[in-house]
Amino acid sequence: ELDPSADKRSSSPALRLRRLQCVGMQTMARLLLGLLAASASRLSAADPGSGLLRGANRLGAASPPASAGAAGEESANMTAQWGIWWGSCYDYGCSQPYHIGQLCGCWHGCEALGLCCSDYYQACSASAPTPEPTAAPAPAPGPVHPPAPAPGLVHPPAPALPGSSDAPMYTFYVYRAQSDTSYPPKNVNAANLIGAMWYLQHEVVTQTPPKFGITRILRYRVQTKAPARLLAAGMDFGVRYAYDSQKCTGPGDCSTMYAKFGFFVGCNNFASNYPYPKGETHYDGGVWYSLPGEGACDGPPTGAADCTYSYSWPPEEISLDELAGADSSAFWARADDDQANARKVQAAADLFKRKYPESASLTEPWCNFDFQKFWH
Repeated sequence: ELDPSADKRSSSPALRLRRLQCVGMQTMARLLLGLLAASASRLSAADPGSGLLRGANRLGAASPPASAGAAGEESANMTAQWGIWWGSCYDYGCSQPYHIGQLCGCWHGCEALGLCCSDYYQACSASAPTPEPTAAPAPAPGPVHPPAPAPGLVHPPAPALPGSSDAPMYTFYVYRAQSDTSYPPKNVNAANLIGAMWYLQHEVVTQTPPKFGITRILRYRVQTKAPARLLAAGMDFGVRYAYDSQKCTGPGDCSTMYAKFGFFVGCNNFASNYPYPKGETHYDGGVWYSLPGEGACDGPPTGAADCTYSYSWPPEEISLDELAGADSSAFWARADDDQANARKVQAAADLFKRKYPESASLTEPWCNFDFQKFWH
């Protein structure tokens, strides 16, 4: 400080730049030390014995969300081991440009750079079109759809995947409530018989004549085989996408996940409340399916990306008039009565049996879609 040449040296541009760099490094070091100290304090408060948060998230939840709704409420993005918050799309907002200070990204294309926040798929799937509009036809089996669009208009081709998979092949029936128009089950939703009957009860026979021109229940014998990458993730079925007018509308971006896994058959158990329906149905055991047209193939499916299911043609069918008899209102009464609804499902099963006595009795596979495995 007593060196008379200090002022001259300090005027050197190179020295001033170096001095600024040192100040910046010191400031960064102080910030890191403060972060570590705050983390240590938080860990000690959470569990004085071990210093771990034991899986607690930012809102105090003890376990990860089990559905899209839960994901929206429990948007924590904190590492269970260290208690450090790394940033959340619920805070940054989806499709927003990067701002200085963000620790991860939520814009379209962040996957390619490996910069997405860990809750990107849950948080930002909410911006996709909702699969169950209230005013428009429900996305579940039954809405009247026009003939299938020309190939290539729904999804881009899936990337090259192994030619076949080691997944088990399942043979079972799926059902659709449909008008008198006939078209193959491609880019549509279907259901087990319970799920189809709930759809009729909830969306179709609420008026006279029934909505959407629906007059019958179709039954297809399908065979499914999971593509290799979905099987490697521990599932035979992916998320049950909604198809409106034979176009996939979510949840999330259909093309991205089909490109990741192949054109899988999707399913959802009513009991999971994800993605729909989201409440008590009084039709215990209901299951819905999604059948992407790009996964349909002739003969037994191989599990290749473009050969995940096949179907019988023409389908078997019963009419709503045959099922309900002369008094439709009496047949569909007591929509919230579990036992009454079980009798309706049995009546439909018995009618199929009487009309098609030679058809085999088939066992439904377990819908083993797993939210965490699929989205993470």
